[in-house]
Amino acid sequence: MTTLRSFLMFYLPLLEPATNVEEDDEDFLQDTPKEQHVDLVVPFKKSVKQIIRETTVVTTRRVLERLAVIYVSQRMAWKLLKDVPKSAVRKSQRGLPTTVYFFRVSRTTFRGHLLGVVAAAIVQTGIEIYRCFCRKTNSEESDEVNLTEQTKLLGKKISGITIRCGASLIFASIGAGIGAVLFRPSVGQWIGCAAGDLAGPIIVSVCLEKAFHVNL
Repeated sequence: MTTLRSFLMFYLPLLEPATNVEEDDEDFLQDTPKEQHVDLVVPFKKSVKQIIRETTVVTTRRVLERLAVIYVSQRMAWKLLKDVPKSAVRKSQRGLPTTVYFFRVSRTTFRGHLLGVVAAAIVQTGIEIYRCFCRKTNSEESDEVNLTEQTKLLGKKISGITIRCGASLIFASIGAGIGAVLFRPSVGQWIGCAAGDLAGPIIVSVCLEKAFHVNL
């Protein structure tokens, strides 16, 4: 599924017809259509990188789950590894008030989604550190000014990753609670969690850019 999604992400845009709206009718009649070469190598490389990235995130999450089982208390590990949609169904059968049900589903989603977000943050941070070292290695100028700028840029990127991942976790938890209340518990929780996971970083980035002119 990860492989299929990654290839569709980068190859579907190539299927869009290329149209030139500034063409005149006379030019269209006189000129013969030119064949445009479609580069398939670049999307393939991007797809492979995306597959490797997502696979690394999943592997990192499994490692974190294993560490949680070994080093964290059994009760806390059970909360971190809980099946959240099934937990939402069980909570809906207890006849809880809407506000209490919303809070508990959001709290359970926060715990169950935590390791995945931490794994994604670790992988993204590792990628940025690797890119920073590559830029330092390939750069001909190795003066202190360049080193300071690269370090500041790396710190800014890591801060942005932390903020986006935190927003993803918080909005996913809130969205899961809203979805479980408005729709069926299991499906609503899953849809709300996915929607909040996607919308959270975007909303926070836009708000920070509008309010503080900070570009994440």
